[in-house]
Amino acid sequence: MDYAAFLKAFLALFAMMNPIGNTGIFISMTGDLSQAFKAKAALKVTITVLIILIGAVFGGTAILNAFGISLPAFQLAGGLIVLGIGFKMLHGGENSTHRTAAGDDQLSNLEQEEESVNATLIVPLSMPILGGPGSIAAVITVAAAYPTFEGSVSVAAGTAALTLIMGGCFAMSGFIGRFLTDGAQQIILRFHGPDSRRDRV
Repeated sequence: MDYAAFLKAFLALFAMMNPIGNTGIFISMTGDLSQAFKAKAALKVTITVLIILIGAVFGGTAILNAFGISLPAFQLAGGLIVLGIGFKMLHGGENSTHRTAAGDDQLSNLEQEEESVNATLIVPLSMPILGGPGSIAAVITVAAAYPTFEGSVSVAAGTAALTLIMGGCFAMSGFIGRFLTDGAQQIILRFHGPDSRRDRV
């Protein structure tokens, strides 16, 4: 295994996916739902992100070449998309379906809330928040720097390691949430931004 490729992929994705910060978003999304549901949701997100990023490691460069897109151009486009998402999240309002215990609008039906949260696990959580343009650009860039099969496997291993750590944090979100104050969770909600489910409550 090429440990340099492994480490570069791991660190690049750590900066992009931020397991600790995104665990806060996961907590804000799942709220007071059961631990069993949170574990299943964490597994679903982890598998989805792994498929997206491992696919990008082994097939990303070939897809770019097929469409005649250079790697620098792709990196620039990915950076601009991430910038746009960031601005949208910063200027977004509070999401009423993601209330915490400190919120003033709790959903009364947990089954309905589970269905609502389930609908957000793939979009936007898995894609584009976690396995989005920034993360995809990161793994493709690192994989392009190590074009051998061993390099690709090492990049994939680093990607998998970080994604599994993130999944573990999500699965333990019920425990981690005990150490987050109500104010901290409300700040996380603010940065998570609005979605189209606001009017359903």
